[in-house]
Amino acid sequence: MITKKTRLQFFIFCLFFIMQFPIAFSACKKQSEIQNEAAEIHNSLLLGISMVLSAEKIKNSAENQLVNEVQQGGTALLGGTAFANGTASGTGVYTSTSAGAASGSSGSSRGESLSSLSLSSIRSGRMVSIGELNPVNYNTVDPAILLQMGLPQYQVSFIMGERFRNERNYDRALAEYNRAIAGKNDYAEAYFSRGRTYQLRGDLNRAFDDYTRTINLTRNSAAAYNHRGFILARRGDHTQAISDFTQALALNRDYGDALYNRGYSYRVLGQYDRAIEDFNRLIRLEPRNASAFNQRGTAWYYRENDEQAIRDFSEAIRLRPNYALAWHNRGTAYRMVGNTSAANADFAEATRLGYR
Repeated sequence: MITKKTRLQFFIFCLFFIMQFPIAFSACKKQSEIQNEAAEIHNSLLLGISMVLSAEKIKNSAENQLVNEVQQGGTALLGGTAFANGTASGTGVYTSTSAGAASGSSGSSRGESLSSLSLSSIRSGRMVSIGELNPVNYNTVDPAILLQMGLPQYQVSFIMGERFRNERNYDRALAEYNRAIAGKNDYAEAYFSRGRTYQLRGDLNRAFDDYTRTINLTRNSAAAYNHRGFILARRGDHTQAISDFTQALALNRDYGDALYNRGYSYRVLGQYDRAIEDFNRLIRLEPRNASAFNQRGTAWYYRENDEQAIRDFSEAIRLRPNYALAWHNRGTAYRMVGNTSAANADFAEATRLGYR
């Protein structure tokens, strides 16, 4: 039989337990909040690194300019065809080719009078400021901190390799990429970045091998196909280059550089209609891309549609008034239609702007 004393004791026990519950709940809540805050800090740091790497992938105008200087020396020709790198547009790095038959300032025949893009010019594209995307100071990332965050050594080496390549310290970048690959031999991103570094140093054979390794490891890298296609085009293998550019476009149909590159290779092979179709697509994507108009004008010229060529060269000049090559090309087209005075004026302006 339960006595009054027993009921009182039970009531006191329950009251004590109820009073302790908010304290325990609060302590658990604080512990949970601390854990969540720690996780958020960790995730924020990882997100910052991820954003930095993503920003670096699309920030390549200066890098591609350097490729021009290293690989071309300003005026280099390969088999009568000049090549130049351009900036990525929209989707990331990426190398553009442009070319045409080498010529003097006033060549006389359709097969030798028209160049396509001066080696010093850079293809227009949409630029992103890496500073605005970078929530941490990328240049002072401490690998020890990255390791403390729980990143494995191969990822830390990859991140440091990206930093050194961004600083144009290619020897140290290659050393870090090698270390990353040693730690993870199927690290596709490291192979691709190492290939880009080799390309910047002018070692196209090693770059080609690394792009091929990237493709073999992951079939969904449009950039790797585009970069490998560029090297194939430089070697004169435009048929195989077109195959790589086409695969890049299958993965990313709005890949401006791949359209530019494939259009160029089509033109070199004499497939002018296909070249014009690719430049049409590129111009729809980038209506202010002066080089695309110049390239399409070149294709129209070789297709013997001089009036359309003149319109495209004129638009290239309107978009970039100091575009010496477009002035020269338009002068050549004017001469083909018998407008000698306009041709001579354009040749004079091209020379004044530095065309040789």
